[in-house]
Amino acid sequence: MPQPADLASVRAFVERELVDFGAEPDAVTDEARLEELEIDSLGVVELTASIKREFAVDVPLEALTKDVTVAGVVALIRGGAAAA
Repeated sequence: MPQPADLASVRAFVERELVDFGAEPDAVTDEARLEELEIDSLGVVELTASIKREFAVDVPLEALTKDVTVAGVVALIRGGAAAA
């Protein structure tokens, strides 16, 4: 099962995905909220699928629809991978 190598690689993955979904690269900071990055509900669904594919981690959709930051997404992935 693929697992995140380290914090930097997970952070880079999240940034790449968010930019692919339409976020401006300069706007993707640890404190940025997904809604501020204009990631819509389809983007959130696609992000959960990408996380599962890349890291074999099930991040609940609800966790990404609440006022979550980029750092929060990274923490969810790393926490899920550690539990796996």
